[in-house]
Amino acid sequence: MADLLFPQMERPLPSMPSLHYTLFAYREELRRRDVPFMKMSTIKLHLTDNLILQTIKNIRQFDTIEIMNLNREITFKRRLTKQMRKVRKLEKLGLNIDPRKLTEGGQWL
Repeated sequence: MADLLFPQMERPLPSMPSLHYTLFAYREELRRRDVPFMKMSTIKLHLTDNLILQTIKNIRQFDTIEIMNLNREITFKRRLTKQMRKVRKLEKLGLNIDPRKLTEGGQWL
C-alpha cells in the first residue's frame, strides 16, 4: 500500500544503521559545537526516512492528525533533500557555505 501512496519515496538501504544507533549518533553530534551541515542533514534525513516508513506501515490505524504529521514529515524530507542538493552543488563549485548561517527564518536568502 505504501508503494501506491508514495511511489517516489526512497527506501533506506539494508546496510544503514539501526534507528537506535542513528538517534544516539544524532545526540552525540548535537553536543559538538561546529557540526558539519551535511553530516547533520544526512542523519536527519535517515531519521525522517525511518519515521515515514514506520508510519506508513501502520497507516490504517492512524487518525487524521497523525496523517497530517506524516505529511509534515514528508514535506520536511523534501525540503532537506533540496537544501542538501544545493549545498552539494556549491561544494562542487568550491564554496564551503553553511546554509544555517545564510538563512533567515529557516529559508534560503
